[in-house]
Amino acid sequence: MLRTLTRADWLDALHLDPSLVPDWLLLRGTRNLRRRYDVYRQWFTDVIEVGSPNGLFEDVLIGRLGDRLVGYASVYGPAMASEITHVFGVLGTRNVVVTGVCGGLADSVQAGDLVIASAAGCGEGAVACYLPGRSTISASADLVERAAAAAWEHRSHVGSVWTTAALLAEGEDELTAWRDTGHIAVDMETATVFGVAEWLGMRRVSVLSVFDNPLAGNHIARTAHDLTEARAAGERAADSIVRALISGG
Repeated sequence: MLRTLTRADWLDALHLDPSLVPDWLLLRGTRNLRRRYDVYRQWFTDVIEVGSPNGLFEDVLIGRLGDRLVGYASVYGPAMASEITHVFGVLGTRNVVVTGVCGGLADSVQAGDLVIASAAGCGEGAVACYLPGRSTISASADLVERAAAAAWEHRSHVGSVWTTAALLAEGEDELTAWRDTGHIAVDMETATVFGVAEWLGMRRVSVLSVFDNPLAGNHIARTAHDLTEARAAGERAADSIVRALISGG
């Protein structure tokens, strides 16, 4: 049933005027949904909180970033990422950008670096619901090129990421296998967003900052104070690139 809901259905459910459907959707992958929402909300003016009568959606807004109308949502994992991408794509949003943090896999990808995903491997399960049989989804080449050009001042890598659905299920064998099949980093949203976006004809890109490289011995369960500033610089750089992509159309 939900798959068949139309643009008109969603406009009615969200009490949204058609003139407020944004050109861009920005998704921040994070487990800290409200904290990140509050941070990104400060980017925007003329903010409209988007919700549904049954409380299905939270931490979603539409606002202006310069002269662009943009949707924003905090999401975590494939379920949330697929739902928000789906709704905005059906509404008519034509561009989606994913940001957040990732884990490095390639030896050269270290904390504080940027990863611009040219493609994503589908280890998360949701893509199979939209594009059965697909194991990899590509980004929009023009957006990848623009993101890479905007990242010239920061150490960055362009390549394929692996998207997983279960962060704590990662072990050395899994990480090594993903690396050895050509993926330079791992996250929890990119493939899902790319898959739903392709199904709906949306342009797509993912700009991630590297939190750690587990195969190098750095992971979320270990405190590495020497990496704090590098991580913060990476997030600032990713935000700058995202804003440049959106403002450039």
